[in-house]
Amino acid sequence: MMGDPVTECWWGSSSRSAGSVGRRRECYMSQKSVTTREWFRDAFDARYLEVYPWRDEIAAEREVCSAIDWLRAIPGERFLDLCCGAGRHSLWLKKAGLDLVSLDLSDDLLAEARRNLGADALLVRSDVRALPFAAESFDHVAMFFTSFGYLSTDDENLAVLEEVARVVRTDGGFLLDLPDRKSLITGLVPSSHRSQGDLRIEETRSISKDGKRVEKQVVLIRGEEENTYTESVRLYEIEELESMIK
Repeated sequence: MMGDPVTECWWGSSSRSAGSVGRRRECYMSQKSVTTREWFRDAFDARYLEVYPWRDEIAAEREVCSAIDWLRAIPGERFLDLCCGAGRHSLWLKKAGLDLVSLDLSDDLLAEARRNLGADALLVRSDVRALPFAAESFDHVAMFFTSFGYLSTDDENLAVLEEVARVVRTDGGFLLDLPDRKSLITGLVPSSHRSQGDLRIEETRSISKDGKRVEKQVVLIRGEEENTYTESVRLYEIEELESMIK
């Protein structure tokens, strides 16, 4: 028996292709892998855009300019925006003339990315542990805005890095955008609450007992309806990442 489909390619009208991926491809995780539902499968639905409305294009433009400079990417090169979300960074990567593929697992965020990027954008729905691309398909890969460390074990997170290493060319570039662990722990705000229109948002933050993960519980209250979800991100030191990729 197969698990839930986790890879599905949605192509725009462009004639470009991504490695050996065809018009539509699906792959399946094993039944064991979907027994425990992972937190990010629920956290990044349409509510995400309402909870974090300030994550806007202005900051994304600045970050993309820095990334392009750091990677020395030039127009026409093949670029994978991994965990693209609603396409904030993809928008500016596209405007920079890169041959862009934008990938995420969230149906809701990919739908928003389609609205932001247009009908010709190449959007892919996939689990990052099983990228549906041929080896060395891209000149550059980027994971913006703390989109790494979501998985529960270091081995699973390492699998993501191994997939990136497989799909980027040997002399290509990889940008991994992560928070500074010490600064995050020092400046952690234990709890806060705010409102977005008629939505009340209550957030509780903590560091795991081993000091390796930042945990957040988010409670959303609108009228009589209340929903709760969690976020959990592994906080890596540079030395840990270096040891993982050796």
